[in-house]
Amino acid sequence: MGRSSTGVYRPRSYTTASGETRYRAMVPIGYYPSGAPKRKTVTAASYRACLQKLTDLLKDIQQHGTPKELSSTFGGYAETWLENKKKEVRPKTYTMYKTIVDVHLHEYAGYPIAKIKPSIIRSLINNAQSYDKHGNPSGQAGLSLQKQIHTCLNQIMQSALADGLIDSNPVLTVPVPHRVGAEKERKAFSVPEMKAMLQAASDPELMAPAIGVRMWFRLLTGMRQGEILGAEWASYNPRKSTYTVDWKLQEVPKEHGCGTPHDGIYPCGRKKAGLCPEATWRIPANYDLRPLTGLCALTRPKSQSGRVIPIIPPLKALLARYRKAAGKQAGNDLIFRHEDGSPIKGKEDTKDFDHLMRLAGINPAEHTGHETRHSVVTLLAAQGVDFQLIREIVGHSSDDMVEHYRHADDSERLRAMETLDESLGLEQISFNQSKSLLPS
Repeated sequence: MGRSSTGVYRPRSYTTASGETRYRAMVPIGYYPSGAPKRKTVTAASYRACLQKLTDLLKDIQQHGTPKELSSTFGGYAETWLENKKKEVRPKTYTMYKTIVDVHLHEYAGYPIAKIKPSIIRSLINNAQSYDKHGNPSGQAGLSLQKQIHTCLNQIMQSALADGLIDSNPVLTVPVPHRVGAEKERKAFSVPEMKAMLQAASDPELMAPAIGVRMWFRLLTGMRQGEILGAEWASYNPRKSTYTVDWKLQEVPKEHGCGTPHDGIYPCGRKKAGLCPEATWRIPANYDLRPLTGLCALTRPKSQSGRVIPIIPPLKALLARYRKAAGKQAGNDLIFRHEDGSPIKGKEDTKDFDHLMRLAGINPAEHTGHETRHSVVTLLAAQGVDFQLIREIVGHSSDDMVEHYRHADDSERLRAMETLDESLGLEQISFNQSKSLLPS
């Protein structure tokens, strides 16, 4: 074993098959699951070189408990880390991590993780490429993707540090990517633009009434797209004029549940996991999910569940007409859905909102639907509504929006949201009463 009678580890000579004399020392580092002792061996051509390796190994064991596995590859450890993350994070977050590991970090997959240095981290981030839906490079990675790569690398290396595979996390010395020069200004629609969109959405000659109702709901609540598409009648209280955000619509990936693939082919014979008869949702333990159709499901919102959104009188009246026209519908309880009951997906909603912007004379290339949230915040703040109250209404997570903490009741929230009515002059905009609000 290389340990003397006095308990001191020393190199011992041995002869190789070719007749060469070398030196080695073995140090116990634990036990295998079978109970057999596990040892770490160092070898060298000379006694002095082997003694130095032995000294370094014993120092490593003293500091970390077990020696670093220099043979552990970055790619191999990243795959293990991914498997653990699948059980811990939201499906969308896991998909982002997996894409980064598979697409952006594969160049160093076979590299020893203990040899990943800050210079390699910087190179990975600075040289990252964006890819189109066919997997072809489409140019330099944007700031958002660079930040995601930095976050993913940081978590992988932090985990490796906790496991004793590295002495320090090299990502911590690499600054988070940031925009050079002035920060990109967050846009918000102006009052004239908001009015123009409300007017266009209310004209059945320009937009299908059922879509128009959804657009009004978006413009006058400041809710996120998934929260709007996952809105249910059960969460709407017309008596109190409130909507409680408990769920959002999301497309959640699935995995094959039919068994292990053989030569790349699963037992069910289907390539896509979503088509497997025994498919399972790719979600962590205790993840709250309500299946709808296909990959669509209702999941908990980004901000806390139970956020209360006041529904101002013009929108309340419109929802009453819309609900009456819809009548009782079989299937799910979604407020906005297709005629057959299937949910409206995010891409469809984005296409509808882009169309609304064009109708209102707004260039969709210069705005996104998410900016309606900024617009609601801007309008409320312009009317002097307290920042903490705005945060409660829209579920804002930025601390710089909060000047002081205060809890508001439903009536106060409603009074705050009614300032939108005053700002936009909604009494001058009304839906055409002559046509149905339901899809044709």
